[in-house]
Amino acid sequence: MHASDDTDSHGAPVAGPDTAADIAIFAPALLLNIELHRSVDESTEVHLHAGGQGYWVARMVQALGCRPHPCVCVGGESGVALRALIEADGFDAWFTSTSRSNAVHVHDRRGDEIVSVIETEIPVLDRHEVDELYSSIIGASLRAGVCVVAGTQLAPILSDDVFGRLVRDLRANDVTVIVDVCGEPLKVALEAGVDVVKLSLDELLADGWAASDDVADVRAGISTLREAGARAVVVSRADQPTIAASPDRMVEVRTPSLEVLDGRGGGDSMTAALAVGAATGLDFDGSLRLAAGAAVLNISRHGLGTGRLDAIAEIAERVELHDC
Repeated sequence: MHASDDTDSHGAPVAGPDTAADIAIFAPALLLNIELHRSVDESTEVHLHAGGQGYWVARMVQALGCRPHPCVCVGGESGVALRALIEADGFDAWFTSTSRSNAVHVHDRRGDEIVSVIETEIPVLDRHEVDELYSSIIGASLRAGVCVVAGTQLAPILSDDVFGRLVRDLRANDVTVIVDVCGEPLKVALEAGVDVVKLSLDELLADGWAASDDVADVRAGISTLREAGARAVVVSRADQPTIAASPDRMVEVRTPSLEVLDGRGGGDSMTAALAVGAATGLDFDGSLRLAAGAAVLNISRHGLGTGRLDAIAEIAERVELHDC
């Protein structure tokens, strides 16, 4: 992605991607989500679906008209269910078989509050499983040319050095790398150099990149991330405008207002859209508008990583970028 030199709040119209591109997604922490919902007639509905950051990124990549290639681990009875669900989604997934079952989250959403019935742990991968997973993400990334490194937000299932080695190998083979991780995995990835880092404000503060949530401190934190090895940085700030920086420009991203139905998943939708922008040749401004449109629409819906391309494109055309 390349930054624009203009300072206008609006640039060229953003119609969604007009080419279907391949995008590899490193998604080792796959979950089986089982949710209880109350229907209109007050009966109970049971919904099963795959979950986890990498999976939600893959869903939005698909919604934006591109082909996701998630590299995932499946094992046990929950893994059998997850494989079937992912194949039903139409993803060209690269599966790694594991000796332990995937984590299962059971949530009761029939009342005003979400009740967690049970959440099993995400299994740590053994050496052979890491090797197989690593091989799959290398193969998928070389095919695609763009890779999203995500999916480990819930557990330290891999050693930190895997992330540095992965980014170095991808960059050495001209793969564009979008990183949505935090903590030590982010630090080692930065040492290898990444094209785009996507963080939430909470992650920026927790990792010590910014001293406070004041805009000046957020901007300083973004500059520090770029000095550490990120070519571009995007920081989402919940109900406040996203702040993003490329080599030439730092901007505040202002979006149309929609009522929030489920605040989760907006950041993952943004990450997916940034990858789609990179894969389809959008410039930095166009990618930001697409990312903001995807995030805004996603949090106004039920279902993480979901949206309509035509609606996202309409919202994206109304996103304003202001130099800051």
